[in-house]
Amino acid sequence: MYKFKELFELEPDFKPTNLDKYRSFPSDEQLEEAIKNLQSKNHDVIVVEDEEQAMEVIKKSIPSQSTVMSAGSVTLEEIGFKNYYFGDQHTWKNLHADILKETDITKQITLRKQALSCDYFLSSVGAISKQGDLFVADASGTRVGGFTSAGNVIVVAGVNKIVGSEEEGVERATGFCYQCESVRARAAYKTAGSVVQNFVQVRFGNVFGKRNTTIILIKKLLGY
Repeated sequence: MYKFKELFELEPDFKPTNLDKYRSFPSDEQLEEAIKNLQSKNHDVIVVEDEEQAMEVIKKSIPSQSTVMSAGSVTLEEIGFKNYYFGDQHTWKNLHADILKETDITKQITLRKQALSCDYFLSSVGAISKQGDLFVADASGTRVGGFTSAGNVIVVAGVNKIVGSEEEGVERATGFCYQCESVRARAAYKTAGSVVQNFVQVRFGNVFGKRNTTIILIKKLLGY
C-alpha cells in the first residue's frame, strides 16, 4: 500500500480533482450531524483521537476465535491493523492468511468469496455522508462483498471521508478515490489504472436484529 502523500512521489504530475474539498477536516457541526445520522440508521459510532485508540477499539470489539477478513485499505495499514492482523498477538482466525497460502488460483478465488461471510469484516470506505450513508467502491468485489455478507462489519475512517451530500459521497468514492487508487494500481500492478467495477451505498445497518456495523471515526486525515 502507498500512503496518500506517496502518490505524488509515484506520479509527480498527479492532480486529483477536488483535492482541497475531499482531503480536509469537516466542521464540528458536520461531524456531529454525521454521527447522529449514522446512529439513527442503526450503526454504532465510536470517535477516537488517533490510530492507537482505533486499534484498541478493534482489539476489544472482536472476540477470540472469530473468523476475520479485511479489505485492502490504506487506512487500516496506517493505524497498524495489518501488522497486528498478520502477527501472533491475537487469537482470531485470519482468513486472509489462509487465502495467501493457497497457490491454486481457482481455490484462492473460492476462499476469497467464502471469507466474505466471516464473523468480522474490516474495511474503510470511500465516503460517509453527513446524512449517514456509507459509499463503497472496488474493482474486485472483495470490499463491497464484505458489507453485504459478513456477520459484523467494522469500518475505520479518517474524518476526511465525511462529505455533505449523497452526490458528494458518490463523487468522492467513484471519482477522487478512484483517481488515487489508479496511481497505486499503476505502481503495484503495472496496469493502466484501477476501475470501479462494484459500488454499494449502504443506507442502513442491520434493520432485522442487533447492530452489526461499528464505525470508528478517527480525528485525522487518513487513507485516500
